[in-house]
Amino acid sequence: MRVELIDPTSGISGTPSFGMTVLLNEHTAIDAGTLGFLWPISRQRQVSRVFLSHSHMDHVAALPSFLDNVYGTGLECPTVLAGPETLKSLQSDLFNDRLWPDFVRLSEQGPSFLHLQQLSPLETVEANELRVTPWPLSHVVPVLGFLVEDSCSAVAFLTDTGPCDSVWERLNACESLKAVFLECSFPRRHEPLATASGHLSVTSFAGEIAKLRRSVPVIAYHLKPAFHEEIVDEVQRLQQPNVEVIQPGRVYTF
Repeated sequence: MRVELIDPTSGISGTPSFGMTVLLNEHTAIDAGTLGFLWPISRQRQVSRVFLSHSHMDHVAALPSFLDNVYGTGLECPTVLAGPETLKSLQSDLFNDRLWPDFVRLSEQGPSFLHLQQLSPLETVEANELRVTPWPLSHVVPVLGFLVEDSCSAVAFLTDTGPCDSVWERLNACESLKAVFLECSFPRRHEPLATASGHLSVTSFAGEIAKLRRSVPVIAYHLKPAFHEEIVDEVQRLQQPNVEVIQPGRVYTF
């Protein structure tokens, strides 16, 4: 499985960014915070499935640009998959003819910009050669994490979440698990803010990875750019040999 955090900074890899998009095998995306900045645009045209964890702006900001960029190519339009609350927010808050043209309405009147598909927790869907299972996490709005599997590997993506015991029970039972991408949004000194906003600080991040009984890499991502260096230093001080901080632009293979 090929995993890449999309870097929107004009080819300057390793730079923290506001938005979130993880690209899998070049054709499936998790979140769309930076998807519309993927370059060249020919790479965007390969993406046929976009799984949204939730409706917050850093996870959907570049979805309109992406849909605009790939429209009218003669290829089948992308499918956007999300929970019911996120799909409702897309239609009322984003594609509403005020903030952005209503691509949902326009898709009903002519060539489609997108298809919408509702996800249900724990129900697996197919995305080309991948199987994607959404799991509910703990956040200030309904949010889904994703377990992505191919014929030999499983990788978990847990973004925008506070402590959540149930997901670790399922991951510990997953024999093909090869890696966990886990959010770490704040440094230790902002643990109260992390708790109030439904995120993890380095303190609660350490508490969560202690629940994982499988010896697989844990990759910290979703670091707030303003605290990036501080979080990296604190994660390194955990001295956990299987824990690292994600590098935007790097391709991970599992």
